[in-house]
Amino acid sequence: MKSIYYFLFLSVLFFSGCSNSHREMGMVAAEMSEEASDDYEEITEPQKSSEDGKNRSKTWKRSNKIVNTATLFVGDNEQLALKGSQIAIKVDGIRARVLIDCFFYNDNDQQLEGTFKMRLPQGASPYYFAFGESILLDGDKRKDSIPFIDQEALVFSEEKIREMRSNSWSVPKVARVVEKEKAAFAYGQTVRRRVDPALAEWAGADVYNCKVYPLMPNKLHRIVIGYDVNLTAIDDDWVYNFSIPKVDCPLVLDVEVAKIKEVSFKITPDIKMQSEKSTETFRMVNPKEEEIEIRYQDSKNIALQSPKIEGQPSYFASSITPVLPPSSKVEISDNAIIALDVSLSSNPDKFNVWLQLTEAILVNNPNTIKKFTVMLFNIETFWWKKELVENTPENVKAFLEYAHQIALEGASDINFALSTISNAEWTKNTSNTIFLMSDGADTWGESDAYKMAGHLTNNERVFAYNTGMSGTSLSTLNHLTRSSGGALFSVTGEDEIQKVSTAFATVPWRIDQISIPDTQDILIAGRPDYIYEGQRLLITGRGTISKGTKVHLEVSQNNSMKEIEMEINTSIDSELTSRVYGQIATGILEEFDYVTEKKSIAYAKHFKIPGKTCSLLMLDTEEDYNAYNIRATEDAYVVASTTVQETLLVVLKDIKELLGSSKNTFKQWIEHLANTDGMDFTIPASLEILVDKTPEANFSIIQKELECASIYKKEIPTQFSDSLLQPKLNYDVVSEEANRRLEKYGASDALKVISSLVEKNPGNTVLARDVGFTALDWGLNEQAYYLFKRVLTTRPYEPQTYQAIAKSLANIENYELSLLYYEIAITAKWDPRFGEFRRIVALEYLNLLGQIKDRANFALATYATSRYKTLRSEFKEEYADLMLVISWNTDNTDIDLHVVEPTGEECYYQNNTTKIGGYMTADVTQGYGPEMYILQDAKKGEYEVKVKYFASNRNRTSTRTKVYATIYKNWGKKNESARTKVITLEDNKEMHNILTVVID
Repeated sequence: MKSIYYFLFLSVLFFSGCSNSHREMGMVAAEMSEEASDDYEEITEPQKSSEDGKNRSKTWKRSNKIVNTATLFVGDNEQLALKGSQIAIKVDGIRARVLIDCFFYNDNDQQLEGTFKMRLPQGASPYYFAFGESILLDGDKRKDSIPFIDQEALVFSEEKIREMRSNSWSVPKVARVVEKEKAAFAYGQTVRRRVDPALAEWAGADVYNCKVYPLMPNKLHRIVIGYDVNLTAIDDDWVYNFSIPKVDCPLVLDVEVAKIKEVSFKITPDIKMQSEKSTETFRMVNPKEEEIEIRYQDSKNIALQSPKIEGQPSYFASSITPVLPPSSKVEISDNAIIALDVSLSSNPDKFNVWLQLTEAILVNNPNTIKKFTVMLFNIETFWWKKELVENTPENVKAFLEYAHQIALEGASDINFALSTISNAEWTKNTSNTIFLMSDGADTWGESDAYKMAGHLTNNERVFAYNTGMSGTSLSTLNHLTRSSGGALFSVTGEDEIQKVSTAFATVPWRIDQISIPDTQDILIAGRPDYIYEGQRLLITGRGTISKGTKVHLEVSQNNSMKEIEMEINTSIDSELTSRVYGQIATGILEEFDYVTEKKSIAYAKHFKIPGKTCSLLMLDTEEDYNAYNIRATEDAYVVASTTVQETLLVVLKDIKELLGSSKNTFKQWIEHLANTDGMDFTIPASLEILVDKTPEANFSIIQKELECASIYKKEIPTQFSDSLLQPKLNYDVVSEEANRRLEKYGASDALKVISSLVEKNPGNTVLARDVGFTALDWGLNEQAYYLFKRVLTTRPYEPQTYQAIAKSLANIENYELSLLYYEIAITAKWDPRFGEFRRIVALEYLNLLGQIKDRANFALATYATSRYKTLRSEFKEEYADLMLVISWNTDNTDIDLHVVEPTGEECYYQNNTTKIGGYMTADVTQGYGPEMYILQDAKKGEYEVKVKYFASNRNRTSTRTKVYATIYKNWGKKNESARTKVITLEDNKEMHNILTVVID
């Protein structure tokens, strides 16, 4: 009988960078083209205000309104019913705060672990997360009796949220902002003890996806999430659009809008409001509307100021639009390359915007863009024409007709797209302007923005476009445009396309300095180097500003220098201000990865900004936090003692050398491992020497180009294409389509299909391992490497990932880097729950060393020879007629390897040594494996290889697990052969035949 605890790690996604106004510029829109697919929802025409007669621009209308919709999954497909929701919204000038109470009822008779998912609007920054059992009011035992809060009792400050719910919330736990890796490790260890943790992690683009535990049987549970988000700038207005979730339960929506002197606002739909001294409020019960809009009209240069509190620093935030001197036409390449994202995230809304933009740019700039071509990408890249064609109406029309036939599926590999452009024969010897039509969410391949930018030549400028839609990674888009001298333009509404389509063709002004009296550490969201006419700048800093404060901007163009003065038109006190500064400051510091990591963490913790460096973690008691060395630190002192601007002055001098080198990044990473919770790792001197001796080129993995045969909609079954439009992909439908294409077209086409799972669930380590194992099995090793590398970034204390990466690298003959990963795997000390991991991996490593130590041009040959001798003396197995190794992708699950030998004897964990010499390594009962069967001198006959799904995560109603098996014959001999097989297990206690091995 096995006594163990089970759990699954999660992934959470939200953007912690700056705002919707990150280095944004001019605004745009156009009507739907006639060729648009029926999948697209028609974009509405500009509407005229009935009050002032002005044309008021609108934001894009989405076809799938899933933003702010909450779900709580307790299995692969099972979810708990949402019994009620209360949404409170506070709008202060350019910033909004949203607080959502979700009530879920566990009608199962067992205690469960749940995965709470919510899609947030673009740029949202969570500031509060809490979970606990809810108490029904007035002793009412009906599970549909929801304890909503009276509107006048609503508060938004995190200090009072729990207090206002105290009569209906039983011992709620409130999450803390904790270093990311420490949070993930503490969560995993705590769940094994079956107590009350929750974890939320960042993975890149606006999805909030969090584990909560325990969900008690037949109880109502309350989850509260709060986030801040910037309003959208539309012409001279500030607009907040809130998508009302469609739910089959009671829903209460409360809104509080700050009054601003000399600024009017309008609510759509027209709702009667209650006027207070400084706010106006209203409540909607079970609203039928899909959306509410709050619009501050004619509201230029609004400022937020933090309330004055004795002993506390002051912060400000404002959006300004400098009036620039006229600019001449820029000397720019007359060749345009459109890089068009055709991944699943573009389907359907964003893709329509990309096509509208592409058409407007080409049609409106015939004298600037003489020739163009289009490269389309998801995890593959392919060209509309493998040449530059004349920019004529006929060619533009031909491209649009072609584009509307393309299937939108798969994940997004921006790095490979830029690499493809730089290596194409028809672009190498020309100067090109690149228009990146993508949301910047790089869910596949290399995720390092510095390495992406490394593909750009000095003559290539990148222009990108922010639609304001959820799922956009502004940090990636900002970095690529800034580093190439291009720009990121805002295209958040339908009236902006025509204006922005020509903005790139003017000479920008360089921002030399910005100053405001009596302030310091002034930051501009997105760190733009240049500014274009009509561009808004979101600025923040320390100090106090008010109505009439002058903002001084020094800009230059060629040899001309100008000073621009702007005046703050109005200012309001808002408790939301400090997190505007904190979000922008943390986002800027996080750009520089390990170089500024300590300060990034201090800022993130102080301002409560979960993101790239920190996560939200909820444990049961203070003792639990102390057990994992999660204690209060002097983050406020770090923030008070340093400024971001001072840090940038030091960092920017050497940043390209530091972050532009893959070897340097690797060195810093292994130094970080030495301080990682969950593993005991001291860097050996030999490993430091090995890293130095490994050529720089080995640290950059160049992916092979995937050649997919299926790119058109007509080639895709209706069931699958329909499933791509659903909020949650059906794993079985995706797998079925992948298998169909594998048989018909090959591995590249099949991988593109299943990469849609990764695109839909970025940061999900279970799915990343799942798809990674499949890529390994199909021989797509470079793709597998990057998937496992993403897992390793968030889970460095799980040794199986090092093994998977080492195998991927060995398969592509990058033996130097493979050796480094094997060294880490066998040198570190791992959690005992991973069984005989070191022995299994060391034997695999020993076998590789035997094959590569005498290779010509192998940079580490001398060490490989020495290491081979050392390991050979430690492990006596020199060969094996049969060796089997399995690993799997889910934590806290127990998969058992079984081998029935020709004698009929079965080798498994309860009979681990057989009469003919078969040996089974220790039983791994808590996830991932590996387990190994080895037989040195095999008896002739058939060996039946099986795996048993002994136990799944008992805190989940269902858990699918993928098993990766490697079968060696004549291991360690010259005639060694190996094959792999991947199988999926779904049912607990299921025995599954892998294959039969014949020894003759």
